[in-house]
Amino acid sequence: MVGMNETTKTSKTWYRRGGVRALLPLSVVAVIAGNAALAPTLASAAPALPPISAQQLLTRIADSHVDAFSGTVSVTTDLGLPALPDLAGSANPLSLITGTHLLQVAVNGPTQQRIALMDQLSEYDLIHNGRQLWTYDSETNAVGKGTLAATGTSGTAAKDTKDKAAKAAKAKELQAEQKQEQALEALTPQAAAQQLLAAITPTTRVSVGSPRTVAGRSAYLLVLAPKQQGSLIGEVEISVDAATGTPLGVTLYPVGSATPFFELSFTQVDLTAPSASRFDFTVPKGATVTPLDGAASGSAGQSAGSDHQSLDPQQLGTGWLTAVELHGVTLGELSQALSATGREVESGNSSAATSPEADGGSQQLINGGVSGYLNTLLGSGKTVSGAFGSGKLYTTSVLTVLITDDGRVFLGPVTPSVLEADAAKQGTK
Repeated sequence: MVGMNETTKTSKTWYRRGGVRALLPLSVVAVIAGNAALAPTLASAAPALPPISAQQLLTRIADSHVDAFSGTVSVTTDLGLPALPDLAGSANPLSLITGTHLLQVAVNGPTQQRIALMDQLSEYDLIHNGRQLWTYDSETNAVGKGTLAATGTSGTAAKDTKDKAAKAAKAKELQAEQKQEQALEALTPQAAAQQLLAAITPTTRVSVGSPRTVAGRSAYLLVLAPKQQGSLIGEVEISVDAATGTPLGVTLYPVGSATPFFELSFTQVDLTAPSASRFDFTVPKGATVTPLDGAASGSAGQSAGSDHQSLDPQQLGTGWLTAVELHGVTLGELSQALSATGREVESGNSSAATSPEADGGSQQLINGGVSGYLNTLLGSGKTVSGAFGSGKLYTTSVLTVLITDDGRVFLGPVTPSVLEADAAKQGTK
């Protein structure tokens, strides 16, 4: 880890300038997001760069306007979980939670992104081109297709959505589509850095580390660290391109460790607009195409969906002690769902709605092996009780999860005592 050589107070408003914005809470960044990185061996000798203060570097990032680029991103994640089974050589999005992977990325503004997860024997693609969304799993030759709602509402559309129920349904659909689009954007060093920088508060210590070279480009190093006790994140490093101010890499370290648990960085990058053809997608011969927006499920699917309680995520805590509360998830139901899904996939008797092809290959993520793996994790928790009721607590070096018996999940990159205190404040359901 690079030592800190300068500390400064950070303005609360600096990140509102330029194109910097928050896509996800800091707690989610620690769990998901990108989950990627530059291996230490890829960094070369430190370049000679003019001195810069932390505030000047923050301003340079905020003023950066690089929104078109392409390149290769190296992904390494170690959340303290065992290695996933049966995923070797498979370009499986679930595999991003552990191990090292490569992503091919191309971005041209907010309306065109393409991310390809590359592995030894297969490829998984996410493509956003205008209003079109595509996913493609080469292993199963399965395609997912979706269409984003147009920005704004035409007069005709407004008439069609006069009914309150229709408006609410349309709003939920748009929100889901926006989340899909944000998931695409989050798989780049720039987006991961924006998520972290947007969470800067007075509880953050900001400094500048030693310059480094990333993907052949000279970069400054911005270092963020919590002032608060109770966070499992000890330090965040953001590599910032010296010429343009755009983030080239992000590295997160656990408290008291020099070994990162989350790294995302370019190994090769071109900061110019990719060719328009990079965002074209043609359905491969013989591929199975399934709607991403659930249109194929019809009214029956909508009815089934209405029977399930919304997760209704609620943010708890602030700054580095941010956690999330989810609703409608019990330990028993979660275990049963995982076991049932694993049995269906293993037996080959899964319905169209749950077959590997039904969602562009995403169902393939939960096969018998992964189901057993998750069930093993669910059985390893510690039984706890308090003002929140009772439940099971799961901890790693960078993540704490509490699943209560009344159907709630609390999680975040915080210590067990912090998470239990958050849960206690929420009381029982």
